[in-house]
Amino acid sequence: MVILGLDSSTSVTGWAFSENSKVLDAGFIDTKKFETTKEKTYHVVKILEKNKLIKQVQNINLEAALSGFAGGFTSQQVIITLARHNAVFAYIIEEHFKIKVNLLSVNTMRKQLFGKCRIKGVKSKEFVKLELEKLIPEVKNFSVLNKKGNWDEKNGDMYDGIVCSLYKIT
Repeated sequence: MVILGLDSSTSVTGWAFSENSKVLDAGFIDTKKFETTKEKTYHVVKILEKNKLIKQVQNINLEAALSGFAGGFTSQQVIITLARHNAVFAYIIEEHFKIKVNLLSVNTMRKQLFGKCRIKGVKSKEFVKLELEKLIPEVKNFSVLNKKGNWDEKNGDMYDGIVCSLYKIT
């Protein structure tokens, strides 16, 4: 069963296709230039439809929007904006592909995959990078370098998409 994992924010969507715990393809889609969530989502749909694996997808896992404050780094307004974005994004994706979208907690997915959801003192994106590359070293093959030749920060969203795609609904 091919699973599409998605991590969507207001500026970038990380995505990954996996089957039997193997990552088949992954990447990220920059959506900063679009104004509305509707425009952003239809841009993501347009890009995903170009991937031959989309026709094999039987399950879509979407990282749910934050539901609380992350150690004082996240404002209430950001949480509301992300929740609204995720609701519209999930609705359009489900209606377009006619596949139920599973909204899943980041902590639940990480615990299943890594056995823990965080390490004290380590930022969220860095934790996922460390743990995912330890578990599946070949995920590095999907990484993109920025214009300066450094690891592009948007890869972090792709890695979150990979975590979503590897989550097994029980």
